Amino acid sequence: MNAFPKDLAKRVSERWSTMIAGDYTAPPCPPLDLLKELLEICFLSANIPDEGRLPKFNVIATPVQQPFDGVRYEKPWPFLQPRTLSIAEFRALAPATDLRKSAIWVSWNETEWKIVGIVDLGTSWHRARMGFEYAYQAPSRLFIQVDRPGRLRVYQGQFLVASLSDGALIPEKSDYHLALHSVANSGLIAMDENLIRPKREYIKEWAEFEFMALWNTFAAIANSISQSGHGGTVIILPTSFLPPTSALRVKYPHDSQNLRSALIGFLNARHKLGDLIAAQEEGKKISQQRFAFAELQARQQHDILIEQTRFVAGLAGCDGAIILSHDLRLLGFGAEILAEMREGVEVFDVIHELRKTYRALDVEQFGMRHRSAIKLVSQISEARSIVISQDGPISVVWREQERLYVKKGVSLVNMNMPLG
Repeated sequence: MNAFPKDLAKRVSERWSTMIAGDYTAPPCPPLDLLKELLEICFLSANIPDEGRLPKFNVIATPVQQPFDGVRYEKPWPFLQPRTLSIAEFRALAPATDLRKSAIWVSWNETEWKIVGIVDLGTSWHRARMGFEYAYQAPSRLFIQVDRPGRLRVYQGQFLVASLSDGALIPEKSDYHLALHSVANSGLIAMDENLIRPKREYIKEWAEFEFMALWNTFAAIANSISQSGHGGTVIILPTSFLPPTSALRVKYPHDSQNLRSALIGFLNARHKLGDLIAAQEEGKKISQQRFAFAELQARQQHDILIEQTRFVAGLAGCDGAIILSHDLRLLGFGAEILAEMREGVEVFDVIHELRKTYRALDVEQFGMRHRSAIKLVSQISEARSIVISQDGPISVVWREQERLYVKKGVSLVNMNMPLG
């Protein structure tokens, strides 16, 4: 059954006060009828092109009696006179906002909405969700993101409450797409001799961070391509694997370790800082100068990693696939997939990875980019393909024995983010 904004409003209202346990107070949520109105206007505003472009925008909502208090990082820019909430006003204001850092500010009383200004949220939350940041400032109120027609995401501060995507209600995004887990584990094994692990910090802390950082690097590449507007394919091969000419024709072959070295440099700097923190917790006296220098090194190495990640993502602008190894060596770009479908391999759409629910798929229902990726993975069982459509959605393709899986509409959100 198709879902509509009114169904999303009901789901949000049901979950709003119960989704977070413990010592936590949820920000205010408008009455159900007002929430329905707001979500319907958001939904309709995104579905009509404006000068050939579809509106993309964020909305942040506060009660009239509880505006921003200036304590948090949100920077409100109020209008001198409030404006009536309408589709026309949202479409007029959308170009004045940035999906990455700002939002249309609306406020409600007992009976109606008003558009009261624009709010600057900063870029750290957006960068974190893409996989580029680990410390971030998230919105503190009811927050709605409209990043394409047919999709609304509703947040309670940083927590995803529910989303509506192409007529389907999605309560939360809490799985992390297990197809990339084995890639991250294999890549860390290949980097082992180059990583300087902490001596004092608990192994669980630094080991989880290493896994998250490598996973996030792959995610950040895919998310950057998704936002570029031209789409692309990222092929991930085992560290010992050389692209066979029978399956791939690589226009620009490489064996560059720049991205790999950037991640290793970041992890080693982060581990050094982690050991200093652990030593201080054990009662050791650590000078502020030493702390500051370690923090500066970690920040600098992180910036290098971000720039290298963006550079690799930019290679998708050249026609053809990007080829990476599990440990982030760039093996080439502009690659043409020549593989044909292997006989006997069945293709399945992944409904839910953890529950292992699937349905059979016909390869011919896909576009050329997806078909090529499926054919390659059918021939190379250890390969993983991330396929980014021109309009943004991401798919992951992998194989287990004679069964090939396609997970469509993947949200590769930073593993450090709560509930997507």
